[in-house]
Amino acid sequence: MQNTDKALSDFNAWWDRQPHREQFEDVKDQMRNVWVASRRELMIELPYDSDSLNREHPYVAGRRNTIAECRDAIEATGVTVRG
Repeated sequence: MQNTDKALSDFNAWWDRQPHREQFEDVKDQMRNVWVASRRELMIELPYDSDSLNREHPYVAGRRNTIAECRDAIEATGVTVRG
């Protein structure tokens, strides 16, 4: 799922949980656009890329896995990760 698709999905799920949402239908599109744009613009830079770690270090495997898990969890929210 692309970041925009994830952001739209998250917005729709959030919107459906809002009480009295029918009173705000006239601004729903504007709110959705801001929600999606904020996710698109947000970027998290990891301190280093898992591929750049010294492979000889005894803790490399664990660190590489941790970095990959963090990247996957962040990207699953629709946020871009760099590094």
